[in-house]
Order: sequence, then structure tokens, then C-alpha cells
Amino acid sequence: MKPNKRHLSLRSFLFSLAAIAGADASRVIETDICIYGGAAGGVTAAVQAARMGKSVSLVVINNHLGGLSSGGLGDTDIGNNGDAYIQGMSREFYTRVGTKYGLSGAKFTFEPKVAEAVFNEMISQAQVPVYLDRHLISTAMADGSITQITTNTGDVFKAKVFIDASYEGDLLKQAGVSYTSGREANSQYGETINGIQTVTHGNQLPDGISPWVTPGNPASGLLPGVNAAPAGVDGSADSLIQAYCYRMCLTNVAANREMIPQPEGYNEADYEILFRAIAAGQTNRFWKTRPVPNGKTDSNNDSGISCDFITGTTDSWIEADHETRIQLAKAHEKWQRGLVWTVQNHPRVPAAIRSAWSQWGLPKDEFLDNGHWPHQLYIREARRMVSDYVMTEKNCMGTVVAADSIGMGAYTMDSHNCQRIVSNGMVKNEGDIQRAVPGPYAISYRSIVPKTSECRNLLVPWSLSSTHIAFGSVRMEPVFMILGQSAATAACFAIDDEVAVQAVSYPKLKAQMLADGQRLTNSGSDGGSGIIVDNADATGVALTGAWTAASATTGFQGADYLHDGGVKDGSCSARFTPNLPAAGSYEVFLRWTAHTNRATNVPVEIRLPGGVVQNRAVNQQTNGGQWVSLGSFTFAAGSSITGGSVTIRNNGVNGHVIADAVRFLQGQDLPVVDVWASDARAAEPHAGAAKPAKLWIRRSVPLTNALTVRYTIGGNATSGQDFTALSGSVILPAGLASVALQVTPLVDALAEGTENVVISLATDASYSVGELSSETVKIVDTPFDEWRRARFTPEQLLDPATSGPEADPDRDGTNNLLEFFSGGDPLTAGIAPRMKVYPRPVSALE
Repeated sequence: MKPNKRHLSLRSFLFSLAAIAGADASRVIETDICIYGGAAGGVTAAVQAARMGKSVSLVVINNHLGGLSSGGLGDTDIGNNGDAYIQGMSREFYTRVGTKYGLSGAKFTFEPKVAEAVFNEMISQAQVPVYLDRHLISTAMADGSITQITTNTGDVFKAKVFIDASYEGDLLKQAGVSYTSGREANSQYGETINGIQTVTHGNQLPDGISPWVTPGNPASGLLPGVNAAPAGVDGSADSLIQAYCYRMCLTNVAANREMIPQPEGYNEADYEILFRAIAAGQTNRFWKTRPVPNGKTDSNNDSGISCDFITGTTDSWIEADHETRIQLAKAHEKWQRGLVWTVQNHPRVPAAIRSAWSQWGLPKDEFLDNGHWPHQLYIREARRMVSDYVMTEKNCMGTVVAADSIGMGAYTMDSHNCQRIVSNGMVKNEGDIQRAVPGPYAISYRSIVPKTSECRNLLVPWSLSSTHIAFGSVRMEPVFMILGQSAATAACFAIDDEVAVQAVSYPKLKAQMLADGQRLTNSGSDGGSGIIVDNADATGVALTGAWTAASATTGFQGADYLHDGGVKDGSCSARFTPNLPAAGSYEVFLRWTAHTNRATNVPVEIRLPGGVVQNRAVNQQTNGGQWVSLGSFTFAAGSSITGGSVTIRNNGVNGHVIADAVRFLQGQDLPVVDVWASDARAAEPHAGAAKPAKLWIRRSVPLTNALTVRYTIGGNATSGQDFTALSGSVILPAGLASVALQVTPLVDALAEGTENVVISLATDASYSVGELSSETVKIVDTPFDEWRRARFTPEQLLDPATSGPEADPDRDGTNNLLEFFSGGDPLTAGIAPRMKVYPRPVSALE
């Protein structure tokens, strides 16, 4: 039955009522999931939760979405291992950025305003309600779970699950979750580069700078911000964390440039170390000028005296209240504005330096509401949760691998300096560590959930359980977006399965993350890592022709890749021969770096036992940095050209040819099939469209052929009567790992209560049934129908004149739908004065 016009106008009236209630400072906002923090990971968490059918409230501490990613960090911190580990919604963000610049793929350098526009679009398209300029005041707990949080506006946010996506971990603290800050001793977790580090790896001051106010005179006292000595020996613990700064967006385009004036309250003494560094020989690297589009920069710290506000007191930010943090942020801004002005204008700076750096100013078309200055301070580190699993240096280096991966990190273990000290009579920076990781590494699900005994309904994708030095790698913005999406997926499953976040089924979580295109392991698939033959390997690779090693385009395996220089003459070939442990079926994957100058018709030869040769052609302009399946083939054991090899050639091609790596993944005799629900709740409205539940059926490799998967339908709901009839089978086309299956309730006017549908995989000779063999979804009445069932007798429910949406059984002038929305009693005259705001009123009123 279609809703009539009167019903639609009533619904519109209720929407207006919700908007009026929105002006009330004491609103109660109830959703499935509440996300605290509107930075990049908070946005991906909110969008993922909404896409999985949950109601969401996104509480944003300032008045902008995106945090650092829209606050000046436009030169993305990817690392030296390519960008293939950045998948799922994180890659979606960068691909949307690319679209803004007319590109077909991901773009990792961008202007702040473009990033913010993308975040706004993602939130808008997901219909996520956003609450700006709200910071946490208090948190209420009951039975080991958060029940509600209250913000500075007086708004109360209630939810089934909360996600702390703040840079500071404020919610986890108020929830009573264990955390730490500062630097652990190396001995605590068996690390080598944690704790105090006086032998820095970079960003050091020149030799010869006196630490005293009057050079050479200790009696004059230390310069501001200089400590006499570290708190202990190298590798020992202290309370300090790495320095913060703003990632300034600058421009040298005169028409769009506003020069930075001398800051109010400028004090020349604050820049004494800068003057002395210049006198000691520093002539450049006062800030980075990494280019982003349209003549702008992402300007970060670049030397021992640069953007970082190294005071040795950064840790004071962690426990500060909101107002104090505002003042601390202003102090950072004043330092950096003063730095730029000093380098460009101060007479103690040589004229040649002033001239060389005088071209940079603030872009007039960025940060229009903040004097063209970034709205987000770079909080590199604050609280770090202490949970049952702590990410350490060993995870980053690959010597320990988390079995419950929810995403991957790959950036250098990077700690900026933490303090300035006196060393051998000179001022020196302390704390800088920059150690590369050998490749992408798994991040544990257990590291983003608290101990079960502390909080059962909180996930923490930023201030996760990690040591200081491991966090120096994990903390990058692409990874924050990855973990935000994974956290939201887990939150949805915790709600659907009515379990604590610690008890979420990892196989189910993993299946959904893979279905959403996330990367969980270095293999790039849900199988094992397989056997990889890389172009740089000492054995197993045979080259003919003039190949050139390169690393200019990201996404390669190992240290580099090979290209043929675009000769297109058939002179080059690269044969990859694996050493296989056993004969059998192996799925073959090829990897390359994509670029518009690549060939779209690269010939690939797969040589098999018995002289069998299979030929394929690949398009190397797309799918860069991924393992692309060529199919499954039967190989012999051991290592021989005829027993199994893959050769890339440049015969008859139309562009450059790349030879990077080949992966051989031993397939099972049969694909393994699983079923699970990404949204286990279907809503049955009394009018209008139903809200379906969504299930997924996924298979493991091989994907070479189409596969028909059969299932049975059980439960107390009737197929074709309570929900649209299902066929009992789905077809997964060749090359496709998963397909969606919807359970769509049929519309009726009955308040029937919750019914369930059970989808169970049937056995079949063409596949094996995996661990996720059955899933139950619920068909529930809408909140209005649930409300009716709680207030009317079974006889009254059958009488629409009494229990219908527009009936007014107590004759007080307020019909049942309004009574429901306002919290009134339909059988007692009068309307309750307190209203609840449903951020997604359509769901609440369907």
C-alpha cells in the first residue's frame, strides 16, 4: 500500500518537529552508533556504519570534517612500500580526490579545500547527521558499557556502540579504559628504538649552538625550551611525546597569496635558536615546500629548527581541557607564523635567505573562516590505549604478525623530536627516529578494542593499543581511514549479534572487510601469502633485453620494478620461475605499477608441464599495485622452466611494459564458501518501502569459473509471504569473489513482532562450506510498530481506528504517530514535554 498524501504531510510535519527540537540545547540523540571525532577516520567509520544500515551520529569537535587530511596534510604519508595497501574506503577517498582533478585513479596530493569537499560529499551521500563544534564533557557507564555522552552544548548522545575517533582519546579516558602516553622503555616490549633517543636520525641542529641565554655563559641560564638533560639513558622511558605542528598550506602564486604579518605579541627571543642555527650555517629547510596542485604546498617540519614547536611540554596537551587546548593551539600557530615572518623579514636573517624564502604566503582560497590558516593542529600522538594486544616495533618489522588483521600500515616508524637538551655544551634535539619498515604489516583487531573488563561497546581506531614507536608508523591518515572503516564494521556486527565488541566473530569481520575491498595481508587475497618471485630476486628470474630498474611509480613489490623503456620491439622478456613445494593447482597473480604510458596489451605466457602454454594479455594502465589473477593452473613440484613459469614480453605492445613480481598461491581442491549478513536487520513498514537485510555469499580462490551456490531458507518468517521469495541459489560469475543477497520484507499493516529468516549454505560437490555456514536475519517492526505493540492490546492492534498511525484513541488532539514521536501515551491525554531527536527520522517513522 502506498502512503497517502495526508500521511506524507504528517511525516513532513514530524521532520519539521525534529528540526525544531534540534534547537533545544538539551536534546537526546539516539542512534545505533555514535562516533566521537570528525577527522578522516571518523568520517570513514560513519559512512561505513550508514552503508551497513545503521543509524549514526557523528560528533565533530570543531566545525570541519576531515581533521588533518583536510587541514593541510595534502602530501599523503604513504611510505616506501607503494600504495597498494591503501584499499577500501581509504582508497575510495583518494580516488574521489583524483576525480576532482579529472583523473581516473587515486591521487595522493591535493588541496585542503578539495579534501574537505570530498569528506562532505561522502557524509552527505551516506545521509549521516553531523553535529559540529561539540566536545566531550561527561560519559555515563552502566554494566561495563557506555550508555551516553554529553557535550558542551548539553546534547546527550545515546548509542549501542561508541567509536572514539578523536586524536586525543578523550572518550576512552572517560570510559575508564587503560591508556598510556609518553615513551616506553625498550625493555618493556623488547624493542630497540623506543624510549629516550639522544642519537637522532635526522632533523638535528647544527653543531656549535650555545644553550645559554648569553652564549658560553651558563650563569645566564638556559634558552627557553631547552632542558639541561634527558630524564634517563637512551632506551629508557619518559613522559614526553613527539612535537606537534601545523601542516601549513602555502603558495607562491602572487594573485592568490596573502603574506604572513608579524604575529601579535611577537618575541624575538623565541627564535634565538633559529638565529644561532643560521649563524652556524643553516641556509635552508626552514619548512618543507612539498607541492600540491595549483601552486600550493604541504609545508611540514623539515629540519632541526622548523615548524615543530619543540618545547618539551607537548605532553601537556594530552590531559588539558578543551579551552586550554585552544590556547596551546594558538601558541603553536603563533610560533609558526612567527617562524615564517622571521625567516622572511628579520634583519638578523641574511638578506639572501630572506629573499629566497620571501615568495611564500597563505593561499586566499583556503581556510576561509580561519584567516587562511589550517583548522587542525597535527596531533601526532596523545593517549594510547593499553589493551590485550599491543602493537610494537616487532609488528612493524614483520617479526610478529597479527592473526586478526583489520588493515595494514606501511609507513616508516617515525617519531619527531620530543625535546631540546644540552649535549657536550651545545643545544641538540632529542627523540627523532626514522626507521623504514620492510613492507606493509597487519594491524590487530584486538589493538582497537579495550580489555573486556573495562568497556564492552567502545572501539578506538586512532588512539589504539600501541607503543610510542609503533604508533609512529600506524598513525598515518590513510591508515586512520582504514581502521575507521574496520571499526565501524565491527560495531555493526556487535549490534547485530548482540555481543561485546571483543566478542565479534573475526571470520565474519574478515569476510566483510574483504568484500568491501580492504587489504588485510601482503598477499592481497584471503588466501595465504603464497610464493612470490620478485624482479630483484637472485634466483628464479631470467631477463633478456634492456630492462631498467625504477621506483618512481608506487605500488611495486619489493625494492623496485623493471620497465622496458617503451621500445615495443619484442626484445625484452622477463621469466619468473617459482620453486613450488608440491605439484598441484596454483592461482597465478601478476603485479605491476600502473601509469598512462603503460601498454594495455602486455603478453604473458604461462608455461606448464607437458609443453602446455597458456597465453594472457594484461592492461598495465589499470589495477596498479595489486595482485591481479591470471587464473589457476596445474604446476609440477620444484623449480623448472617447463614445470611451471611465467614470462612477460614486449612483443607488439602499445606502451611501456612493467615486470615486477609474480605470485603463486596454491589453491584448494574446491573453493570455500561462506555466508554472513552485513546488515542483519530488515524493517517492515506499515506503508512505503521496506528496509531490506543484506547478506553476502563469498568464495575463496579459485575464481576462474562461475560458481552456483545453493542455500536453504528457514526461520519463522515465510518466504513469499513475509518477505520477497528467494530462489535458493546464487551465481558468482567468473572472477567475482562475492555477491549480495537481500531479504526484503513485504509490506503489511500488522504489528507482528520480530520474525527471523535463516539462510544456510547447502553442501555441493563444487565447493566446500566454510566456517560461516549459516546466518540469521531479523524482520522487525518499525520503531512505531514496536511502540504500538508495547501500548495496545492484541485486539486494539487489529483495529486501525484505535492503533493506526492517525488514530487518536485518547481524544487529546494528538494522533498516535505524534504520540510516538513526542514520547506521549496514546491512551492518556497529554503530550510528554521531552522529545528525542532521531538523526535519521525516515528510519524512525517508516
